[in-house]
Amino acid sequence: MNGAWVHRALSESDRSNFESQYAFALAGTRLTYEIEPLADVVREWWVRAGGDRDAADADRYRSHQDATITRRPQLPQQDPTRWVDRTGPAVFAALSPDDRVRFELDFAGAADFAAQSYDHRRLVEVVAEWWTPACRNANPEHQQIDLEVIRRIEAGDESVFTDGGEQS
Repeated sequence: MNGAWVHRALSESDRSNFESQYAFALAGTRLTYEIEPLADVVREWWVRAGGDRDAADADRYRSHQDATITRRPQLPQQDPTRWVDRTGPAVFAALSPDDRVRFELDFAGAADFAAQSYDHRRLVEVVAEWWTPACRNANPEHQQIDLEVIRRIEAGDESVFTDGGEQS
């Protein structure tokens, strides 16, 4: 969903209402890192502007699926990874203090762009880009396993490529 398209497609009176709702939702997003209320404004106005309702519903469904990783059933034999929801607040909370500062800067830049362009998609991208570091930070034991595999590769141990990385 592209809020810039919505902004261009609306009549002047509707555009003013969209701008007001968008600005209000963006102000909340800046405070909480929660993008979904802003995305809902864009979806609602997308349909009002003549966009496809199925596309809006599909976007809402995808966003909900991404945001609810921790509520998905996990198989008992699955690795006990601490899942991080793919939402701004969850990602921010799972980051290290240094990464939080960089996340805040990236998020603020994306929010500034969204305010100027009415396009919130860069905010979604920032959360997605920081999700992997957040997961790594939430699961330090997995990082140690990865570092051990890297150490073995650097030492010339090619067995990591044939036996799944487990030491013999």
